[in-house]
Amino acid sequence: MGKNKEEQARLEGMAQALRIAKEKGIEGLEEEIKMRNITGLPCAVSRKAMDECIKNIKNNVVDTFTVLMAYTLHHKFGYGKIRLSRFIEEFNFQAECLLEDYCTWEDLINEMRAECGMELKIRKNDRDVKIN
Repeated sequence: MGKNKEEQARLEGMAQALRIAKEKGIEGLEEEIKMRNITGLPCAVSRKAMDECIKNIKNNVVDTFTVLMAYTLHHKFGYGKIRLSRFIEEFNFQAECLLEDYCTWEDLINEMRAECGMELKIRKNDRDVKIN
């Protein structure tokens, strides 16, 4: 008697949970479950594949934001090639600092508040996406 797909998925999930618990302990398994619940990703999607996807998304966000900022600085504030190149180099450096955890978004927000009196914020993405 063959196993149905649902039973096979359960067994694979249990095996994956066991591997995670052996490698990272119960705390690692709890973190994995929390992450899976937040993202809604099935167990079949590996952590490595997910990390690569997240990295690609982050790079895409930085690239698209760089284009928008460069365009705005050029067309509205007269930045030319040299100032734009310096801006992009510094922007990429700051983005790398965030990625490497040398600073946090909260650090940047607090510094802008202290130095410029600006109240910046990052909108929370705390609502579930409905998939029809």
